[in-house]
Amino acid sequence: MWYIEEQEKVYLDYNGTTPLAPEVIEAIKDGLKYWANPSSSDVLGKKAREVVENARARLAELFHVTPREIFFTSGGTETNHWVVYNAIEHYKAQHGREGKPHLISSSIEHPSLLELLRNLQKKEVIDLNEISIDPATGYVKLDELQAAIREHTCLITVMLCNNETGVIQPLSDIAAIARKAEYQYDIRILLHTDGAQAVGKMDVNLNELKVDFLTVVGHKFYGPRIGALVLRSAQIVPLTPIFFGGGQESDKRSGTENTPMIIGLGEAARITAKNLSAYIDHFKKIRNHFEQKIKDVFKEGAVIHFADSERIPNTSSVAFVKYEGNAGQLLSKCSSFIASTGAACHSSSQSPSKTLTACGIDDQLASKTVRFSFGRQTTIEDIERVMSELSSIVFLSKYGTSLLGAFSKGPIPGF
Repeated sequence: MWYIEEQEKVYLDYNGTTPLAPEVIEAIKDGLKYWANPSSSDVLGKKAREVVENARARLAELFHVTPREIFFTSGGTETNHWVVYNAIEHYKAQHGREGKPHLISSSIEHPSLLELLRNLQKKEVIDLNEISIDPATGYVKLDELQAAIREHTCLITVMLCNNETGVIQPLSDIAAIARKAEYQYDIRILLHTDGAQAVGKMDVNLNELKVDFLTVVGHKFYGPRIGALVLRSAQIVPLTPIFFGGGQESDKRSGTENTPMIIGLGEAARITAKNLSAYIDHFKKIRNHFEQKIKDVFKEGAVIHFADSERIPNTSSVAFVKYEGNAGQLLSKCSSFIASTGAACHSSSQSPSKTLTACGIDDQLASKTVRFSFGRQTTIEDIERVMSELSSIVFLSKYGTSLLGAFSKGPIPGF
């Protein structure tokens, strides 16, 4: 029997999640033999402790810090929550100040952070300023951020790069504003960035970024679904536990270590550190080819959001202006590839992306936007295949009905 073998779909949603790298899979498998408690003093426990510390050293190398500045967590949500509650506790202890702690964030943060802050504000635990985004660049408005700082400000948290647009935020500029305000108000302002989307796509150096805390998420860079909190300097950055018990992670985060997953995270960090330059070059090659094809094929019928801003090299946010329908409907007709209409946690929503509208993109344009995020295995051939289907579907959505009607009346010249 003759049949057409179905090709595997091209996966272009690597900002949502990544597969485990083969080396990471093997490291996790090998890690299963270290079943002893790393806190135990016996020989098996000491061996488990050794592999945990080896993984910690690998993350430290990736982020240009020392191993004592790495704290393993269950993932990004826990890490973001830890940073916020730590800032609140530090505020309470700082100079015996009265009044509610004041926190500053951007309006496009990941829900694991923004929804927490809004909930704490609703409960009147904190005061909160959400800084607007410049619609021309996708960057936070620095003048607005500077004006928002007050004597009760204890934390500024702005993501390193956005998961939907890919725009890299000017963290060193934000840090400079914060340090100047510290001198003005005689306060300590902690700085945090959610780096989930940055790791493996740019060099994440805490000393250059000048932030105190970094959130790391393993499954965004071919590692397991655990995370880490990274400090710029454990000696000067305050860190209060939110979990209490056995005193693991230098008495900062209690709970028996997940040894195999920690080993896997360490291996993901090792691979990333070793190959980062090659990964970045590959992403640039793929995205540049993709965006040039978008321009050539769709011309004014497609808009690449923030194309002139500094972005992580694997991400392209494209609005298909001439498609008769929204982005969800477009993707539902695509059989050759997988992409997203926004953040993975909100991908089932039919409403325009809140992130895009917060960036100043109007509802209609936002509703037609698809996020393409490329991976280490994405090829030029993949892009050609995706573009072929995209152009056909967008064309048929615009002219399909009229073409069918014309065909029904007889042959059409040129077809």
